[in-house]
Amino acid sequence: MKQERIYHILIDRFFPMRDEDAKGNFKGGCIKSIIEHLDYIQGLGMSGIMLTPFYKTAAYHGYHIVDFEQVDSHFGTKADMKELVKEVHKRGMVIVADFVANHCHKSCAFFADGKHKDWFCFYKDGSYKCFAGIGALPVFNTKNHEVVEYFTERVLNLCELGFDAIRFDHATGPCYAFWKHLQRTVKLQYPHVRLIGEVWGKMDFKPQCRVRYFINKLRYDAQEAKQLEYSNVFDGILDFEYQHLLCKAVHTGKTIVRNQKLHEEVRLHLARYPTGFQLWLFLDNHDLNRFLFECGGNKALLKEGVAFSKQWDMPYLMFYGTEKELTNENSIFDGTPYADERVRMCLK
Repeated sequence: MKQERIYHILIDRFFPMRDEDAKGNFKGGCIKSIIEHLDYIQGLGMSGIMLTPFYKTAAYHGYHIVDFEQVDSHFGTKADMKELVKEVHKRGMVIVADFVANHCHKSCAFFADGKHKDWFCFYKDGSYKCFAGIGALPVFNTKNHEVVEYFTERVLNLCELGFDAIRFDHATGPCYAFWKHLQRTVKLQYPHVRLIGEVWGKMDFKPQCRVRYFINKLRYDAQEAKQLEYSNVFDGILDFEYQHLLCKAVHTGKTIVRNQKLHEEVRLHLARYPTGFQLWLFLDNHDLNRFLFECGGNKALLKEGVAFSKQWDMPYLMFYGTEKELTNENSIFDGTPYADERVRMCLK
């Protein structure tokens, strides 16, 4: 089977063309710009695109959602999105949506109207659980049946729009029962749509089986053990363990393409998952340092990383700008506020 190669786009930073929307941290990237550059993307050898969230948002990156039913006007309209899906499919490509079911922005009507208090995780003292310690991002109570049904309907709507796969942000947040209900319901109507989880980090993670998790953690490492816990929940996951293996190799001064130890580590890693489960390989994304930074600016190593990632029978995600050898000068993990902006530069 030919490997899927998917181009990962941060909508607001991809060839900005809407100067009137370049206000605050919004830079003017939009859906129409993506449509205009589909030939460019396909010319890179990509067979699909993955978008950051496009719903009405309080932040340029799309993850602070205000309304789960409206396309943000900075990015365009629902008609623009329908046209994008149509144009992608016309080229024989696939399109992937990014959906946030864990939290919303505090200005979202569900939180702001005070009528949906049981939709969120409030404590006895009246405070509420928030994502990543950010008070503006209240966390949904995914054990609430109404919340489960609402988000299932929103995902079905994405399927109806024609998306071929859906990435779920912070998949370790919502409870397993939430995901299993959503998966079961979506597959009844859209069996071909792939549901892909972002399983990463420590926040909110609880293993399905503690014994299995701790055994896998001892055998491998914490990230691998987390990922394995979701191998019966989603159709696939974003493979942070793969990215860690490649970073470890370049940090120790090793090459990638002729590195037999790395090749064997990756082969064994992939073999730990059920047949048919998709590990979406990637070198970097909007929450990580650019891979060229991890390579110490060595462009030959970056090219090796791309070539190495293309040889496996798993989807490969390429973050926008990799083809232009974009990088950050300083780590996004140095404690500087909003340091992730360093890897979210505009592609022009």
